[in-house]
This record gives sequence, C-alpha cells and structure tokens, in this order.
Amino acid sequence: MANIKSQKKRILTAEKARQRNRAYKSALKTAVRRVREAVAEKDGVKAYVAAQEACRLLDKAAGKGIIHKNQAANRKSGVMQLANTVVTPEDIANAPKREKRVPEAKGGTKKAARKAEKKAAYAAADAEKAKRREETLKLEKAAHERKAAEAAAAEAEGEEAAE
Repeated sequence: MANIKSQKKRILTAEKARQRNRAYKSALKTAVRRVREAVAEKDGVKAYVAAQEACRLLDKAAGKGIIHKNQAANRKSGVMQLANTVVTPEDIANAPKREKRVPEAKGGTKKAARKAEKKAAYAAADAEKAKRREETLKLEKAAHERKAAEAAAAEAEGEEAAE
C-alpha cells in the first residue's frame, strides 16, 4: 500500500475510472452485439438503427478517452460494413429518426428551483423589453410624422410668401 497521500488518492481515482471504463466498454460490446444479431436476422432497419447507436457510443467513448480514436474509427468501420450487408436504401428511409434528448429539470432541488426562477425572470424581462421597444417605435414614428408635417407646412408657407 502507498504511503504518500497523493498516491492514495490516485489509487482511488484510478479505481473509479477503471469501473467507469469497464461499464462503458461493456455497453460498447452490447451495442455491437445488437448489430450482429440484427444482421443475423436479416432485419435491415433494425441493423441500421443499431449501427447508428453503436457508432454514437464509439464516438463518445473515444471522446472520453476510454478507447483510442483510431480504434473507435476501426470499430465503426467494421460495424457499418457488417450492417451494410443487409441494409438497403429503403431501410434507411424507413428507419426512425433518433430524437435528441432534452434534459428535464428535476424540480426537486433548490438549484433547479433557482434555475426555473431565473428562467422565468428572463422571460418576463424579455417581454417587458419588447413592450418598451414597441412603445419607443410608436413614439419615433409619431415624431417622424410630426416633423414631416411641420416641414410640409413650412414649405407651403415659403411658397405662399414667394407669391
């Protein structure tokens, strides 16, 4: 066992990272297995969707440093080659589009409540600003029309004086 405090911390953090990496690698294997199973069933749509999901997970793993980016690229290539043995253009067209997940506010925490309050305050401020802007535009338009009328009146007076 290490004697140095920083080394003890390093051992703990390394173990956490190892556990996280194991879980992620397991998820990657499962995703690739789903592609293989879909190809074995000759289900093009299912294979295409599974391949997309596997590629997404591989990219995320490479981004987090769990696997090397070249290994991710090689695995993605293999997954797509495998999927393309059964996928047709019709399957791609019929495949459901992946919806982006929008994080939900949990609502149970103080932080979430403050965040919601802040969001509501910003919305109210935006509405107030739009209202003030509209009033300003009305006043500017009225002033512009008044100036134009005064200029026209002055011009008419100038013509009458000239005659």
